[in-house]
Amino acid sequence: MRNTQLSRVLTYFTLLLITVGLVSCGSVSSTKRLSGLVTDIPIGIIDGVPLTINIAFPEKRSQKPRPALLIIHGGGFVSGNKDSKNNQIQKATRLGFVAASAMYRLAPEYKFPAQLDDIKLAIRHLKANAEAYNIDPDRILLSGASAGGYLAVMAGVTGNAEGFSDYGLYPGVDSRVHAVAAQSAPIGDFRLSKYDDSPMLERLAGSDPKATTQVRAAMSPARYLDAGDPPFFLSHGDQDSVVPVDMSREFVAELDKIEHNVEYYEVKGGEHSLKKSTPEGAQVVYQRYLAFLVKWAK
Repeated sequence: MRNTQLSRVLTYFTLLLITVGLVSCGSVSSTKRLSGLVTDIPIGIIDGVPLTINIAFPEKRSQKPRPALLIIHGGGFVSGNKDSKNNQIQKATRLGFVAASAMYRLAPEYKFPAQLDDIKLAIRHLKANAEAYNIDPDRILLSGASAGGYLAVMAGVTGNAEGFSDYGLYPGVDSRVHAVAAQSAPIGDFRLSKYDDSPMLERLAGSDPKATTQVRAAMSPARYLDAGDPPFFLSHGDQDSVVPVDMSREFVAELDKIEHNVEYYEVKGGEHSLKKSTPEGAQVVYQRYLAFLVKWAK
């Protein structure tokens, strides 16, 4: 393990030296013109793990700061890679976004809140480098499906919450975001006994009953909800056998209680992958998703 971490750190610093426009403090030089896809930009080291981000820039330079879209990969918290979103973030530049995909530490080796901490770090990195990336730090949107959707929602509701460490990386920079979109996301209230057998608990909380009780509360998005949270776009298939649709329904109910801004679309017959199970319904949701992004990018 120690040799593996050393190798990761050495690779990280090699990337730090060769990545376009990067300087020793981890911020990006504003004198360098960024365009196209830039991969493996170092953003910080947490617990010996070097973390990186991929960013896609529009080909045409804008005189005004652009909105940013951070797309978070899924994979059940145990697999997946930020590179899987490269095509998606490049397409998002056509909507005028500077778009990014960040890596995060995976379970079961890393428990909650490691994954969330890494996404919050990616948000702070974007904000700290807003001038160099030509983005508006107040117009950062998050998007994800499944595990990525959970992390997007959690980052959204904890942007103004205390109790999360910044690990000394970009201190004083907050992780608030402007809007959140999530599909088929496990965003239930894990304090409820109905989720005792959720595989997500074993992966992220471990098996210690006392620790699990505390972590279950901490990993429940509804616990953090308040009027200062961003607007949400949520979608779910009513036949999802991987992530129960009740999770989205319950979270939406909590949002409705505080009259929060939310768009929720439930697809009849939709399974975990809407695109594979109900392509027509998925297309409708996708068009509404794009409209949501465009609306909150302004």
